[in-house]
Amino acid sequence: MTKGQGLTLRQIAELSGISKSTVSRVLTKHPGVSERTRDRVEQVMREHGFQPNLFARGLAGGPTGLVAVIATEITSGFFAEVMNGINEVASGQEGHLLSCIAHNTGDYINLWRTFARKGRVDGVVLLAPPLQILEQSHAENEIPVVLCACRGERNRKGWSHVDTVTVNNEKAMTDVLEHLRVNGARHILYVGGPRDVYDARERRTSFLRVAREHPEIKMEMIESGLTRDQSFEVLNNYLRKAERCPDGVIAFNDSTAYGIMESLKLHHLRVPEDVLVVGCDDEPASAILGLTTLHMPMRELGRESARLLFAQLADETGSHKPQHSLLELTLEIRSSSSRQPRTQAQ
Repeated sequence: MTKGQGLTLRQIAELSGISKSTVSRVLTKHPGVSERTRDRVEQVMREHGFQPNLFARGLAGGPTGLVAVIATEITSGFFAEVMNGINEVASGQEGHLLSCIAHNTGDYINLWRTFARKGRVDGVVLLAPPLQILEQSHAENEIPVVLCACRGERNRKGWSHVDTVTVNNEKAMTDVLEHLRVNGARHILYVGGPRDVYDARERRTSFLRVAREHPEIKMEMIESGLTRDQSFEVLNNYLRKAERCPDGVIAFNDSTAYGIMESLKLHHLRVPEDVLVVGCDDEPASAILGLTTLHMPMRELGRESARLLFAQLADETGSHKPQHSLLELTLEIRSSSSRQPRTQAQ
């Protein structure tokens, strides 16, 4: 008999000396199977190198052991580290990640809708999804889902009963602005992320609130993408037109902070002597470059998202109540925002 996936349920049943339906219950991890029978079936599968089709198992009504994680990209350390955190918890639950990268907002929504139907995966983590996802209706009878780095408005489109894991952007932005103010910055520019990103929206709101509280400080805001090249181009355009250079710049993430520092260098502006710079994420390169940044608990975001998801999967009572975890960002102060009294602005 050929080894491997070609083995059918009927053949496994014949080799095990049990019924085909009992084999099916073993594959779907049904609790109503004796340990002796389960061991016999699993021994046959091992001897013949049988690997169950996880998708077929899900379509048959059993758990697939798969958790889908949908992201917009994986080039930044944020996405990779969060996925590592999810995988740590999933592997401890004998689960596997199915990572999907959406090409655009429409693709993200289509992927979500595909996985929302039962039988393909056991649950879904929506990792920093575009905010347009919240315009889609979410039904309680769909498979378990967790929003990571995102949260919907209360009672909107059914998302109020979805578990969420976010960071305290309001406190983080307040800490950064106070740090820059204490270090002498009186003209602060925030290079924010895209408007369809939850964290970008929250930090923008906090920035504007602090600006109202400190009218003595000039505070401006421009929008960039998520990459070094995008922020480099955005800040170049700003500096070409600006009458006066800001003495403090806040970047949406570390990747955009790198582009900002390159642009400042191009315009003969020194960090930190002329301009203080702060990023967010605390990627490994930020320590090497001396970049002051907000430490993002990226792996813990992933771990907590996975913990919430598997708690839903283990709940057979149907009495799930939404959980909302809020993690803290901590300011890591380095040389890019620490200086002697600055020279006259150029």
